[in-house]
Amino acid sequence: MIKFIHFADIHLGVENYGRIDAHTGLHSRLNDFIRTLTTAIDIALEEKIDFALFCGDAYKNNNPNPTHQREFARQIFRLSEAGIPTVLINGNHDNPLTFGRASSLDIFHTLRIANIYVVTEPVLLRLPTAKGNIQVIGIPWPTRNQYLEKEEYRESDLHSINKKIQKRLMKRITELISQLDMQLPRFLAGHLTVAEAIFSGSESYASLGNDPSLPLQFLRETSLDYIALGHIHRYQNLNDSNTPPIVYCGSMDRINFGEEQDEKGFCIASIDEQGKVNYEFIPLPVRNMLTIEIKIEDCEDPTDEFVSLINEYNLKEAIVRINYEASEEQNRRIDFKKVESALKEAFLVTGINRNIQKKSVLRRSTLSEEMDLFSALKEYIQLQNWQKWEKDLNSFTKILEQESLQMDSQPGKDEK
Repeated sequence: MIKFIHFADIHLGVENYGRIDAHTGLHSRLNDFIRTLTTAIDIALEEKIDFALFCGDAYKNNNPNPTHQREFARQIFRLSEAGIPTVLINGNHDNPLTFGRASSLDIFHTLRIANIYVVTEPVLLRLPTAKGNIQVIGIPWPTRNQYLEKEEYRESDLHSINKKIQKRLMKRITELISQLDMQLPRFLAGHLTVAEAIFSGSESYASLGNDPSLPLQFLRETSLDYIALGHIHRYQNLNDSNTPPIVYCGSMDRINFGEEQDEKGFCIASIDEQGKVNYEFIPLPVRNMLTIEIKIEDCEDPTDEFVSLINEYNLKEAIVRINYEASEEQNRRIDFKKVESALKEAFLVTGINRNIQKKSVLRRSTLSEEMDLFSALKEYIQLQNWQKWEKDLNSFTKILEQESLQMDSQPGKDEK
């Protein structure tokens, strides 16, 4: 029996909702993410795994600082030192924004770290393990330059571009599957969007159709033993029949409050001599994020009411935000020093926000600098009631984004 781990979407460098730790000098959220990754590797080594599949997005972005690189490399080196073949799939956050630049994972290939295999192009790997050879089809995040000529996307809309990428990606996967030895274990490790996957709350922008995707049925009909996926942050198996299991292991820690209800972890699996795979999702002890919704009804002491409602929750070491409703009179009578005292067990309180009902018909904007481009666009469309033009606006925005990236990559442009 051959045992392996499937992990993905670490996103080292996400440092919202925290502060600098006086003992380490690092941001508290970076410490959280390091602890999460370290725990996963501890478990993998204790379980004596035979190989590892990392399915992309090591960092928050494709330009990690040296500290983030150091912490990821420390854990990957532990697998290397133990003689465990480890496949690192290039994710969209690892991928350079312009053609010709290095991926954030390329350094492992350049230094030729023992037992580490970096996948930046679709490839079939045949790897030796302590218990026999295996085969892994590695599929990195599908970029335009991997599948299209420049002329093909220069004047195409986003939908047409994604359809072309999908068709050629499926063709390439089919070609690699045809090269498999049916007598050896067969895996696919990819950083991909499957059309039927359920996104986490932090990923609602993806529903705009910004990503090229694969149809689930295509993967179900393959001759693979296990399909390990990264990119979608919610753990899920897309194939109830398990022939093969098509598994998103999910992200390893919470990115924001959109994921506060999601369990975080990774998968440990095994394959027997008959090719049957059993896998288990392993939850990790990540920091809680907690949204508390409070409505202060007419009462004699609104402060006591506020505090009693807070006390219903386990706040210990959690990142907390509070949204509350109260009349003007009640709001004036709330003693917020007592409210803050009731929150003392929380690790961090990001805000105590009063929901005020506006008489205006215009919806209050929630645009912020933390939003990605397409999340901000979606919010603005809703604010302006421009839903009937939403598809066109998304396509035009994607084209403008592509043109901007192309201009940035022209000779003579300063690197950002």
